[in-house]
Amino acid sequence: MNLATFGDYAARTRESFARQPAMRAMGISIDDIAPGEVWLSMPFNPDFTQQHGFMHAGAIVSGLDTAAGFAAFTLMPEEAGVLTVELKTSLMRPGKGQQFNFHARVLKPGRTILFTEAVATAIDGEREHEIARLTATMMAVQGRDDVKG
Repeated sequence: MNLATFGDYAARTRESFARQPAMRAMGISIDDIAPGEVWLSMPFNPDFTQQHGFMHAGAIVSGLDTAAGFAAFTLMPEEAGVLTVELKTSLMRPGKGQQFNFHARVLKPGRTILFTEAVATAIDGEREHEIARLTATMMAVQGRDDVKG
């Protein structure tokens, strides 16, 4: 798929991502950016586990949603901001591992609405497992003072 970008989309994506205190608190960082794709990672942190010691589903969904949103953001005009319109997540196995990776890509770009998917994997020792999958609809928001790239 040939995906059009605007300006220095990678720098703009990194700058917008850096303004998210939630991602900083969770230790989530950007590993790579390409047109319509983003790779994020998060180290295990016991502060974000549930009662059985697995990474909490909310933390996994936050990583997936953020990756999907920024994958869409890479294709948006420079003045646009991104907001999630809807999402569905399937949790396939417990979040057990030392590191969690989130890869998202745009399935269908549009001027205002973009359809995305994201996959979360857990690295547990030498093994990597897919633990969750998300589909989401993202919106390019323009002309609002409270939503900026």
